[in-house]
Amino acid sequence: MFDLNALADFSPNLQNPAGQPTDLEQRLGLYQVFLKLYEHHRELLNEIIELENTDNRHRLRGVWQYVQGVIHGDQTYLMTNLLQDQTQIVTQSDNLWVIGRDRKASLPISDKRLSRRHAIVHHVADKGFFLIDLNSTNGTFVNSEPVRSPILLRDGDRIRLGSLSFVFFLCENSRCADPIAADVLSSVNLVPSASKTCPTEASPAIGTTELPANQPGWDASLPCGEKETSMFLKPNARQREEAPKPSNPQLSPSQQSDILDRFLNR
Repeated sequence: MFDLNALADFSPNLQNPAGQPTDLEQRLGLYQVFLKLYEHHRELLNEIIELENTDNRHRLRGVWQYVQGVIHGDQTYLMTNLLQDQTQIVTQSDNLWVIGRDRKASLPISDKRLSRRHAIVHHVADKGFFLIDLNSTNGTFVNSEPVRSPILLRDGDRIRLGSLSFVFFLCENSRCADPIAADVLSSVNLVPSASKTCPTEASPAIGTTELPANQPGWDASLPCGEKETSMFLKPNARQREEAPKPSNPQLSPSQQSDILDRFLNR
């Protein structure tokens, strides 16, 4: 990985008479750093641009990753869109959901920065949902704080497992809406059905989705000598199929400066 401390060697010592660099001088210095980065570390620049494009695509689509803990009557389950890009309900007889690279995990995620069994979401009756780290390689974080012991999850918590980030939502209450008035039904050409009472227990129809048999073994052990911590957000198999590998980018100076500013801020 490129050592950012070496960037100082590329930057000119531009300062105003007061001894402080002006904004223009800072940008000129950053631009020269960018040129050196572009010349000697093109692969790092390509990864930065790919990450930028991925983030923008998700923002445009409005797709945000989440896990929601739901308690309805006597049933407890997780609802998430982390699996195969579609929302699914996941039940578990012991109310223990393992998240990791292992295909047999409750929430199997094909991310090389995840451990095979990275963390557990555990629901304890009358207490709530807890997140437990399973001695993962790249750590578990809640609201940017490392998880060192079981932590009670709250609605809106931001969770990061390795490079996987999602928001946790909590649903403990439900309500039954009033019946629709007959004149409203008739105005939209609907036939009123027999009145039904709200169920006291949820019995969602849950389908079972099998992982494709020919999917690459993303849960397999990493090659000898290759550690998970050395991975730099490598794209998964689906991303490699959907998006062509970026070629040498032709960017204007303003675009180059903007990308470099965001990279250094990170």
